[in-house]
Amino acid sequence: MSPQLTRQDLRLLEKYRIQRLRQLFSKTLGLCLIKLDCNDTLRVHCPEPWLVDRMIADSDRLLNSTRLMLGARYISLYYAGEEVYKVETCQVKSVSA
Repeated sequence: MSPQLTRQDLRLLEKYRIQRLRQLFSKTLGLCLIKLDCNDTLRVHCPEPWLVDRMIADSDRLLNSTRLMLGARYISLYYAGEEVYKVETCQVKSVSA
């Protein structure tokens, strides 16, 4: 019989994945409130506008890491309670023949 993961196990795994992402981007995400919602969106609440700017500047690396570690489809950055930036983590690039 294979072991079954409980809701508590799944929440704990999610917490560890978010901690790992926070460690990877410690200078920015370390200062922000992070939540993964049920719509597969990573919501990042930033206390300072420069954090939003820095995350947007480093968005390629952040998008790839978020998709790989959390399986999130979107990242939303918030400042002062308002969403200021939203992007898909898996952007399809067209290839012309």
